[in-house]
Amino acid sequence: MKENKILIFNFLLIFTSALLLQKFNSIFATLIILIILNIILQKINLLNCKKMIQQQKNEIENLNYICDSTRTFRHDFNNIMQAIGGYIQTNNIYDLKQYYNHLIPECFKINNLYRFHSKLIANSAIYSIISDKYNLAENNNIKMSLNILLDLNCLRIDTYTLTRILGILLDNAIEASKECNQKIINLSFQTSNNKQLIIIENTYLNKGISIKKIFDKNYTTKEKNSGLGLWQVSKIIQKNKNLHLSTKAGDEFFSQCLEIS
Repeated sequence: MKENKILIFNFLLIFTSALLLQKFNSIFATLIILIILNIILQKINLLNCKKMIQQQKNEIENLNYICDSTRTFRHDFNNIMQAIGGYIQTNNIYDLKQYYNHLIPECFKINNLYRFHSKLIANSAIYSIISDKYNLAENNNIKMSLNILLDLNCLRIDTYTLTRILGILLDNAIEASKECNQKIINLSFQTSNNKQLIIIENTYLNKGISIKKIFDKNYTTKEKNSGLGLWQVSKIIQKNKNLHLSTKAGDEFFSQCLEIS
């Protein structure tokens, strides 16, 4: 919103400058316009630099986390194997299962981050959105898995539209899953029947939620929410004939599938 205001302000400056040039038609007016245009370009470059810095910061944070987690796991590997061997030698299957259940989340987290980083780095806009939501999920103790089975640079949807839809759907998934005992979000990019599918599944508590009403303007089940997110998504999809969003409320997961035909 703030960036939109700046762009509108810059457009008004350019328009005003053009009027001054047409009215006065002088070297002085031309110099003023050139100075104003230079200031505008500097502001635009500053905004772009801030975006790039934030993206790089997210990438560095993820890489540091991957490195630290891998180094820690490698350091503890011998101890882990000795502990597992001890349970096996004493045939202590119960404690072995408990130990295994503690070990798996760490392995999952490391493997997941490796796949996440290497696949998404090619598309910086999508990477930035998902990286931000991934970190937000981590801060809320949400287990977020990523499954990418197609080239994100070949999606049949413009990046601006996709990031708007994806941002809203992931925000809703985080809000819903963080209230559950099992906090899980599954994000998948895949193909089926010549359609590109983006599927978001999340655990949720409100099993009686109305699939139809959630797309109504101002409808929300949370006091602090505006109720405009999914309404905006529905408006975007109505303007794009090759897009379709299907929603299901299952026993365990609330899922939304964006079909790109």
